[in-house]
Amino acid sequence: MSQKRRKSLAVAAQSLTPAGNPWQWITKVGFLLAIVLVIVRATMFEVMRNESIAVPGTTGAPSLPGPATGMFLDLLFCLPAMCVLARRLIDSQYTLRFGASHLLMAGLGFWTLLSVLWSADKFIAAVAAAHWIGALVLIWSAAQLVDSWKRLHIVGGVAFGLLLVLLVQGFYYRFIDLPDMQAEFKKDSTALLHARGVDADSIQREQIARNIASGEVTGFSISRNTYAAALVLLGIVSAGILIQRIIDKDAVSWWAPVGVVLLLSMLMLYRYVESKTAYATPFIGAAMLFAYSKKRRWLREHSRKAYWIGVSLFFLGVLAVVGHGLAHGTLVQQSLTYRWQYWVGAARVFVRHPLVGVGWANFGEPYLAVRLLQAIEQPKDPHNFLVRAFVELGIIGGLLMLAWIFRMVWELTQPALVVPESVEADDEKPVKHRQAIAFIIFTPIVAMTVNGLMAIDFSQRSEWILLEVFRRAAFVLAMVAGLGLTTLQSMSRQEIDDRPAPWIHVASLVAIALFLLHNLIDFSLFEPGTMSVFALLLGAALGVRLPHRPRRRWGTAAVIAIFIAGGVAWFTAAGAGFWNVAQAETLAAEADETIRHNGDNADACAKYVQASMLVPINGDYSYHAALVSPAAAEQLLEKAILADPLSVRSRRTLAELDLRSKSIDAALKQFAECITLDPNNMDLRLEYADALQENHRLNEARAQYEQVLKINNALPALEIQRLPAAKVALVREALAKLPKTAQ
Repeated sequence: MSQKRRKSLAVAAQSLTPAGNPWQWITKVGFLLAIVLVIVRATMFEVMRNESIAVPGTTGAPSLPGPATGMFLDLLFCLPAMCVLARRLIDSQYTLRFGASHLLMAGLGFWTLLSVLWSADKFIAAVAAAHWIGALVLIWSAAQLVDSWKRLHIVGGVAFGLLLVLLVQGFYYRFIDLPDMQAEFKKDSTALLHARGVDADSIQREQIARNIASGEVTGFSISRNTYAAALVLLGIVSAGILIQRIIDKDAVSWWAPVGVVLLLSMLMLYRYVESKTAYATPFIGAAMLFAYSKKRRWLREHSRKAYWIGVSLFFLGVLAVVGHGLAHGTLVQQSLTYRWQYWVGAARVFVRHPLVGVGWANFGEPYLAVRLLQAIEQPKDPHNFLVRAFVELGIIGGLLMLAWIFRMVWELTQPALVVPESVEADDEKPVKHRQAIAFIIFTPIVAMTVNGLMAIDFSQRSEWILLEVFRRAAFVLAMVAGLGLTTLQSMSRQEIDDRPAPWIHVASLVAIALFLLHNLIDFSLFEPGTMSVFALLLGAALGVRLPHRPRRRWGTAAVIAIFIAGGVAWFTAAGAGFWNVAQAETLAAEADETIRHNGDNADACAKYVQASMLVPINGDYSYHAALVSPAAAEQLLEKAILADPLSVRSRRTLAELDLRSKSIDAALKQFAECITLDPNNMDLRLEYADALQENHRLNEARAQYEQVLKINNALPALEIQRLPAAKVALVREALAKLPKTAQ
């Protein structure tokens, strides 16, 4: 496109947003709200459900933000979008920015929500769908709100500030929290495990012990791989800030600290995190940035060719990985081989549910029934976001995911119609010294205050609460330092930097690409914290490329319809969804405390039952009620199974209850169902075999014992979930005692 044409489009766009527009504040509020919410969520560890079992006489571990907190944040994530739509309706000059990827994204979000209807575990599907839709809405909002270099500088500053926070959290854990935890575990591991709801003699205990001994650092994430992926994502964006500062010939004091932080990130990655994927991705990112510096002119002139080369390389890579896996049954390295086992099992699940899938976030339970004999792990996610889309959303959702990704990459990599430095949709005046400093200081304070109110368990000891407050104060200082260092233009001009920042944009594209690459073998995309950061960066990268388009008559009617429908959906989700989940969560927490301190099982059961009535699709409440109410346990467990028909835990507990009540046929039927749902569970098979033997079903008992030995022999020699030698000897002894021809 000619320079003359670019300038004419820029002038046309500027004419749509005259200076002094009185409605600018609406989208400014939306932008600030999006920034605050991303900081809040990225520095918070969320759980989908409470897995622990309350034990009388113990002190419960501090409660973590649960599904109610997550759903509340999802609702708040929709508010920036409502601000954008509100300004479009009020401001006659304001235009929305649209790409075809937005339409595909909307279809993907709708199909994800619809999949709750056919999910076995509808509760997990609904909560995870809310998280995913909240992130998709944030992508759209950021694409509307980040349409200037100034706002891209701010997003880059947020990324660098969050990188500092993650490092503070990681080093604090490694050198302060971890030694205390290791000493506590060594002194009394049973109490620590009870607080987490883990049996002292379980396999999970051994895994926790290994993690504590190794000093595994996870930040605000479930997995160290997610923490590593977040470090790489934010680190690459920070590298773009560093390069941009150097190119702009800023003083060394403005870019050298960024380089020091990047070195600390590398130290954390290679010394303390030990994520094998993250060993490679920083170097791939550096190579991509170097290649861009040498070939940027060619990339601009041949963007379509470069896009199709990239797509071809992607599919060739997929074919190579699949071909190697099929030929050898492994992917060279142990952790990659585990991934291959997940994908083989995922393919089997897909074959059973090809059209619509098993439902969002419902991979874990159907996978157990089809996993390979040597695949002992029980993942909740297939560790590949494309595989997950096809398995959980079927061919329809999988194709929507593929189409969205490829179209989004197209929009990110093709030449923009309007260069970002030529127009700002808000036509903002320069942010003066006091305003800039106020933004840098008060944004982190507000974010961490909200974070503390949501994430700190104020029922704990005062010294623990004070420690958590001090921790967040440290996060505020890190965020302030990060924002100040990267968003202020200079000491002489203490204003938010509005200079062109193509290297921040390019680095954001590289970071997004590497994050998606990482998620071809991991699940970090779907952890709410990293998901929100990814959504902000992706939306911002789209925002500085999508052009302003003239308003159309039909567009206003469409916006009105979307605004009304969105408002109705928002209030419905808040009232019928979040409020009920929040009440049920509170009742369940009160029931747990009642068991721990008062031992009043009747009161606890009543609270669990009330919670299950508020959220009937969550079988956990009925299950917990069954554990404290033997008289009503059978009915409660049946209710839990009705809520999640694929739950092995509920069926196994019901089988054990039937055995104690001498309902032998019912018990054996439930055990058989459990085996169908989880055929490679050796502990389950042994319990089933013992029950069969005691009830003179000797042929069936022999088959179960033999299958246990077969599964055990298929596992690697050093696998911690292999049966101990003493237990193998007991199984062989039980087999030897059975008659040769069992009756």
